[in-house]
Amino acid sequence: MEERVGSGVKGLDFMLKGGFIGGRNILLSGPAGSGKSTLALQFLYDGALSREKVLYVTLEESKDKIIQDMSKFGLNLEAMRKSGSLIMIGGPVAQVTNTMERVDANIYNIINEIEIVIKENNIKRVVIDSINLLTMLVETDGERRMALSTLSNTLSSLGCTSIMISETEEGTMKLSRYGIEEFIVDCVIVLYLVRQGSIFVPGVAIRKMRGSNHDKEIRVLKITDKGVVVYPEETMFGKI
Repeated sequence: MEERVGSGVKGLDFMLKGGFIGGRNILLSGPAGSGKSTLALQFLYDGALSREKVLYVTLEESKDKIIQDMSKFGLNLEAMRKSGSLIMIGGPVAQVTNTMERVDANIYNIINEIEIVIKENNIKRVVIDSINLLTMLVETDGERRMALSTLSNTLSSLGCTSIMISETEEGTMKLSRYGIEEFIVDCVIVLYLVRQGSIFVPGVAIRKMRGSNHDKEIRVLKITDKGVVVYPEETMFGKI
């Protein structure tokens, strides 16, 4: 029987019919402010609480800022980092360890650095936030597909259950930035911000999950003082 890995979000696990399939790659996409990073860090935090080694690769925000922001949701990332359960690499200038300091650095150097950290620490949960900056290091869709395939295959071969975050434009129904990412991964989760009157209401849908049945509705999602909460029995729109 296949291993299921908890998402750290109870309602989302219900939609996933028990959690993510272990060792698979998940694309988590959505517009700015929809809760992507928070949800992904809850996934890592859930693993760290179970004494798993987890890895967060930040390519945009500083590690200190992420730790400070997540403390508002009750996620004590600093304690996890000090215990060695959580490893954070990267930074706002896309420096994954020393790779990006090299003049000739490319996306494959970064993938290699990530692979080394995973092997050295026996990591089983990974979040890459975000793959948008990684894909900016190459010029064509063909190169992007090849690089993302290499990244996905590397993570899977190491037995990691991995979330790759992709920011999409607000108001679009695209699943990713370039329209190729969703074909490479095993699971696609999309966060939405739907305007209802004068407010934007967040929602979540599982658009793809290889090898498993899953919820097909767009469900209500809320960002609370405890982080992301999914309400699997509430749909954003009435049944057609």
